[in-house]
Amino acid sequence: MRKIYLVGLISIGIFMFLLVVPSEQKQSAGIDNIEDFIPAVMHEAAIPGIAVARIKEGELALQQVYGMADIEAGKPVTQDTLFNIASISKPIMGVTLLQLVDDGKLALDEDINSYLPFKVDNPHIEGEKITLRHLASHSAAIKDYFDYATYTENRDPSISLEQHLRSLLVKGESLYGSGDYYLTNNPGEHRQYSNLSAGLAGLLVESVTGQSLANYSRNTLFHSLDMETANWRLNGVDLSSIAVPYKVEQCVPYIGLCVDSEAEKMNYLIGRFIDPPFEYKQFHPYAHSGNPQYPDGGVRVSIADLSNFLLALLNNRDKSEAQILSDVMYQEMFRLQLPLSVSDSQRFFWRDRNGLTGHMGTDLGVFVAMYFEPESKDGFIILMNRDMDIKSANAMKRIAIRLMKI
Repeated sequence: MRKIYLVGLISIGIFMFLLVVPSEQKQSAGIDNIEDFIPAVMHEAAIPGIAVARIKEGELALQQVYGMADIEAGKPVTQDTLFNIASISKPIMGVTLLQLVDDGKLALDEDINSYLPFKVDNPHIEGEKITLRHLASHSAAIKDYFDYATYTENRDPSISLEQHLRSLLVKGESLYGSGDYYLTNNPGEHRQYSNLSAGLAGLLVESVTGQSLANYSRNTLFHSLDMETANWRLNGVDLSSIAVPYKVEQCVPYIGLCVDSEAEKMNYLIGRFIDPPFEYKQFHPYAHSGNPQYPDGGVRVSIADLSNFLLALLNNRDKSEAQILSDVMYQEMFRLQLPLSVSDSQRFFWRDRNGLTGHMGTDLGVFVAMYFEPESKDGFIILMNRDMDIKSANAMKRIAIRLMKI
């Protein structure tokens, strides 16, 4: 009886606290003008900076920037500010891969061991054949791998992409274990998102061109689309031109409990049920990260140049009006890559979501999205230099919905 009474008192205490503790006041819901709506949402979700674009019927309808690229330096976001676009990088790499298929240097359904400098051999199954199509559809029976501990601050890692992949996938190498990064199913039978597969796809580019994915992309795809700010690597890039990535620490008023996205569950609960006012939140910068597995999400690019990419993609034309991909490969890029029993949404690195095709991306202090409808050539881009949590995810959704109404 005493225990029930105590639980009741605690419950009443929590309820009373939630009634009196201040929370962020929602102003954005009543705002119709997108120029005022986005800054209001940014304030509510504690987002330092945002860049957005709206493509309508294959034309640029809107491109705007808001907020700060670097809070400490007082530097605003501009059209030329570079953002880490995280996993949106994967389907951009996919275009390069399909161009190499057009050129006859790669084949979609050839064993990748025909191209790689080492053999990929799943120890859990016999006689498997892993193809580029499997890598691009996350069905290669290769597990996901990413580790922030492998990141290097403000520079590219000294280890090469090949060395990194060997360490995980080749028997006897340092991180191989007992084939820890292979699944037990045959390729094509199961979809499981895999950053490691994207890394292997990037190594295919190196293997057949003799250049790194970074250099080859800069000299071919990026140049042909006027994406002069786009880079896969940090070396040679002015770091001050990149939006600083931030995590948000939120503190519960009166009791001083402070958490950020690294305490995922508590951060969710505080954001969901308390949502402290903006003045109880602080921005903490991350360093710019170099990633040894950079094909899984290493591109930094401005909203202006990423808009150029999406416009070119939807129209299948580069800056000289030449086709980016042949008609066959263009259709292949947007074709479902797996049986419907395996996935009804996975395309060539692109994936369907809420009736649109595209990709999202997250990394330390980064949350981005690019989605479109290939037939109508309508789409949007949203880039923010803030980590993903319940508040930024809700903000992303609301801004996307509003953009698509334009």
